[in-house]
Amino acid sequence: MEKKIALSIAGSDSSGGAGIQADLKSFSYLGVHGITVVTCVTAQNTRKVKTIYKLPPDIIEDQIECLFDDFSITAVKTGMLFDETIVRIVAKKLKVFGIKPVVDPVMVATSGDALTNPTFIASLKQELLPQAMMVTANIPEARALTNMQITKQKDVENTCKKIYELGPNYVLLKGGHFSGDMVTDHLYNGKKFYKFTLPRIPRKEAHGSGCTLSAIITGFLVLGESPVVAIKKAKHIIWSMIQEGYYPGKGSDVLNHSSTIQIPPLVGSNEQFLVWLQLKTVINTMVSFLPQTYIPEVGMNFAYALPNAKTLNDICAIDGRISKHKERPSICGTLDFGASKHVASIILAAMSYDTTMRSAVNIRYSQKTVNLCKNIGFTLGSFDRKNEPPDAPSTMEWGTKYVITELDRIPDIIYDTGSVGKEPMIRVLGKNPEEVLLKLRKIVSAPIL
Repeated sequence: MEKKIALSIAGSDSSGGAGIQADLKSFSYLGVHGITVVTCVTAQNTRKVKTIYKLPPDIIEDQIECLFDDFSITAVKTGMLFDETIVRIVAKKLKVFGIKPVVDPVMVATSGDALTNPTFIASLKQELLPQAMMVTANIPEARALTNMQITKQKDVENTCKKIYELGPNYVLLKGGHFSGDMVTDHLYNGKKFYKFTLPRIPRKEAHGSGCTLSAIITGFLVLGESPVVAIKKAKHIIWSMIQEGYYPGKGSDVLNHSSTIQIPPLVGSNEQFLVWLQLKTVINTMVSFLPQTYIPEVGMNFAYALPNAKTLNDICAIDGRISKHKERPSICGTLDFGASKHVASIILAAMSYDTTMRSAVNIRYSQKTVNLCKNIGFTLGSFDRKNEPPDAPSTMEWGTKYVITELDRIPDIIYDTGSVGKEPMIRVLGKNPEEVLLKLRKIVSAPIL
């Protein structure tokens, strides 16, 4: 199978969180084959950079020539270039091979340690930026490149324009160093500004996030995406990698490059994002404690609707199932809108009576569980599939409305005992995922009488 090729020209991070290590993980995440030119070897961990060893210029040059001699390279990103000598070698060689790189102007590690010497900035501006396809700078890096103060929106736009004058086709100014609950990155192409905004993730240092972002953008460019789409997709992926990051050492957290991370929907409003995030958080909590005996043979789904939802596309759920896997439940699939019919139909039917009842999950049926729910004090209702009218739009819609009509209220629990080819099922309903989760906890922890 042929794979696209992306090249990273950067330093080696011995802690595995940033540098070429992060770049290779990022390329692999996208299914792109990553190759590398190592510029510097660092002795660092999650707390500090102890030593930087700059590779001899001829070794760096040999790496570049050797790779271009063998591979069809269509996209390159640069990271830690350290000084004037390396910048000039990289700029000269990429010009020879006709490649306009994505430049991540790495200057300082997450620990605060410098990753450049005094000759770096001037040479970057003179040698590499004029032939760059894109520059991905954070606020401190943008200040260093322009000597401009960046404190308000107008400053951001003026700074982007100033960097654009240095020669790159695109300038991406990352907003993570600004305060506020939302983080906005700005892209400028010489004519128009684009904004990419997602909520800030608190209490995260996210070692390697800058390297990973530029690498994923580069990977998407290799795969044929436009710069605007590449950045939008990359930002959503980075958000989840940071949100699901972890602490491998005693210092800063690193990003999670696992293929199992849940990525926010690309298209949607801020309200959709918050519904997605609320559901994702609760599902992660649920699978951490739910015994596998509560998982039906057909699997579970957990759904949460937008306020005033009218169609299945207004409801977020797992595009797949929560299923049994070894000793704990496993989420098989991604969270997205329009992904559920079964559980989503129950929610829509409930919302036709009470718009605040926006969430539900299905669990395995047993008479023991039904009895537990009664003992807890939950309200229960059931329907018999044999009584479903032939013209009913769906069993779940009909069954839910039947129960609500019979009880003259929306119960905590709706169940049925199944039929030929149809597994019996219990559904837990609530106003939001947290309320459904609370009911599940009560069921799981209830004493068996």
